[in-house]
Amino acid sequence: MKVLLADDHALFREGVRMVLESLAEEPLETVEAGDFLQALAHVKADPSIDIALVDLSMPGMDGISAISSIRRTAPDVYLVVVSASEDPQMVRRTLDAGAHGYICKSSGTASMMKGIRSVLEGDTFVSPNITVPDVVVQTQGEFDAERLRNLLTPRQRDVLAMLRQGKSNKEIARDLNLAEITVKLHVTAILRSLGCENRTQAAILAAKMGL
Repeated sequence: MKVLLADDHALFREGVRMVLESLAEEPLETVEAGDFLQALAHVKADPSIDIALVDLSMPGMDGISAISSIRRTAPDVYLVVVSASEDPQMVRRTLDAGAHGYICKSSGTASMMKGIRSVLEGDTFVSPNITVPDVVVQTQGEFDAERLRNLLTPRQRDVLAMLRQGKSNKEIARDLNLAEITVKLHVTAILRSLGCENRTQAAILAAKMGL
């Protein structure tokens, strides 16, 4: 098993590596990153990485945006956040961004290994001391464009961008070389995913999302 350890504290990386090597039931290889850009470079260049243990607070990028970027860059890598934050809303955001698990740094080594094994078996793991809400509660004036983008497939984002331009289903189908019925299905899925009642509301959200 090959593990990426991404944390801006070298001592923490070393400690996690020693724990993994002592408790792993199979040969273990680790690579390390001290910031998000290094982490992205590793997963992009090395398809043999099985799992990435990533801190949320590192230089280079916003944590949630970085999680989304890692998932897009390496969709087959199991991604587990290891963070000092125990904020349930933050945990919800990381899972929505594509993380397969969330382990608090205050957890013991046994809990860490349990989380890693759970994720590798296809389950979502969250440290048991955290109750994760079903949805992110946004404060007034807060708008999470990255989270909304992640609710849509790349093709749905293409369709939404054209909705913002006021194009009809027929025009979108022509421009994207799709069947008109396929565009209609995409529009229906977009409205449902974004919680919009009509194309106008979706177009407004598209503008806010930067599409």
